[in-house]
Amino acid sequence: MKVNIMNNTYILLRHAHSSYTSDDYNRPLSNRGIHSLSNLYFLNDYNIDYYFSSPFKRAFDTLYKSPINFDKIHIDDRLKERVLSSSYVDDNDFKSVIKYLWENTSYPLPGGESNVTALNRVLDFLKDLEHKYSNQTILITSHGNIIGILLNYFDSTFNYKQWEEMTFPDCYIINKDSSIKRIMIYW
Repeated sequence: MKVNIMNNTYILLRHAHSSYTSDDYNRPLSNRGIHSLSNLYFLNDYNIDYYFSSPFKRAFDTLYKSPINFDKIHIDDRLKERVLSSSYVDDNDFKSVIKYLWENTSYPLPGGESNVTALNRVLDFLKDLEHKYSNQTILITSHGNIIGILLNYFDSTFNYKQWEEMTFPDCYIINKDSSIKRIMIYW
């Protein structure tokens, strides 16, 4: 689907900080994450037409509990966090696992998704949006891995180091010319 000109503008919103639990799907925002949501008020200046979210609680709540004026949030499973492995990945190993996956984009850990597989999932979602909408601004709330992989697709200079520097929350725009820009503002 690599395109130079797109029908829509996409705002990618990484979820706010969450409290670790073994239930990845229902992981709640931490107090730090909840307090950071006020930083998202600036997104009201973007005249957003549609809002899509990962079904994971931390991504959905980042949008739902934020000061962003939204009409309806559409949930799409293709925006969920990627599965790293069928085995538990300890917090101490998390960054080294992500770095390995960035360096070996086609190779997943056992029971997990490779960067390429995760990218194809989210590109399928974008392709559907490109066919359905035109000249719209669409906000997508998802996870750091998925957003980082997608940003790398549009700009190959976005790499593991830039992923590592992403904040909770963080926000990027993909313009119609496929250029990307970080737009997160902290007050």
